[in-house]
Amino acid sequence: MALITSPAYQRMRMMEDQIIAGGSARSWLGTTEVLARAFHEAQMRASTTLNQRADPIADQVLVRALALAGTALVMVIVSIAFSLRLGDRLSKELASLRLAALEVSQERLPHVVAKLRKGEKVEMPELSVASTTVEIDDVGQAFSTVQQTAVEAAVGQAQLSEGVGHVFRNLARRSQTLLHRQRIQLADMQHRATDPEQLDDLFKLDHLTTRMRRHAEGLIILSGATPGRGWSRPVPLLDVARGAAAEVEDYQRVVVEPMPGQRLAGPVVGDMIHLIAELIENATVYSPAHTSVIVRGEAAARGFAIEVEDRGFGMEPEELAEYNERLASPPEFDLADSDRLGLFVVSRLAARHDIRVTLRGSPYGGTTAIVLIPEEHVAEPEPEAEAPKKEPVRPMRVVRSD
Repeated sequence: MALITSPAYQRMRMMEDQIIAGGSARSWLGTTEVLARAFHEAQMRASTTLNQRADPIADQVLVRALALAGTALVMVIVSIAFSLRLGDRLSKELASLRLAALEVSQERLPHVVAKLRKGEKVEMPELSVASTTVEIDDVGQAFSTVQQTAVEAAVGQAQLSEGVGHVFRNLARRSQTLLHRQRIQLADMQHRATDPEQLDDLFKLDHLTTRMRRHAEGLIILSGATPGRGWSRPVPLLDVARGAAAEVEDYQRVVVEPMPGQRLAGPVVGDMIHLIAELIENATVYSPAHTSVIVRGEAAARGFAIEVEDRGFGMEPEELAEYNERLASPPEFDLADSDRLGLFVVSRLAARHDIRVTLRGSPYGGTTAIVLIPEEHVAEPEPEAEAPKKEPVRPMRVVRSD
């Protein structure tokens, strides 16, 4: 405003009017130079004044910006620290929950199932995980509920298996009693019979009774009990193999080859006869009727080995591996798998006496079952009785009487 009202500016306006009117303006250059210097000075003063007024405001803005940035940085640091602490706590709680879950799945439940299979009572403690988080606490409670449900299911299954075992045992014991009485009656009838045809029929009935007794013993073995048939003295293994062959339906197809004279301990004889009979029965069932089943035995470095070889159609390698796994580690008896009762019985008997049963392919295309009896069950052959010494023949003297 001071520049517009100055004399220099007014002279410049008058000179502009003269020039517009067609006249000439004197001292134009001097007037404009003075006016330009004045304008420049005014600009400088205005700039200085503006800077003086803006500096405090800029300082305030910068201070506020720095304060906001510092506050934001502090909040970010606090947030990170809080997140790290919360994450560390959650990580520890999750790790604790994971360890508890692994303990339940890998230690507690298998231990409980093993005790239940033995018929022992179990008490399952609740799964407790120290947590300050509601979600993790809920997960821990859910795991505890799952654990309790699994234990209840295992208890129910164990009770069902035990009940089935009791039923098997009771029915088999009753059948054993009846079959024993029947065999006594058949033996008495055989002693009194004189007709060859009647004797042949009685022999067939006696053989059928023997097979029925073996099936009854199989039910007792599946129930976890012992059949009760045993011997007090060692029995030659050849007689054991022959006794097993006599309990098979197609006994005419079974060829028992001569064996060394080793004997089997008396308490093991009954179970061994049953085990070999099951293998022979399986060999006769899964081989053609016109083929033979060979039973042979020989002494081994750590016991005695008996082989049961059929000349049937054999099994695939995968099937052989599955059966050998079942024989090495007896599984739990499955009611739905009733077609493999013989396999369950063999595996139970083998595990009871530490006997190893292995299946392999036969050179004739069939299957060979190898039964390795540990040396603690095998006795040396019975020493042959020495022939009585003959007394020297004394001359006879005839006494004649007059």
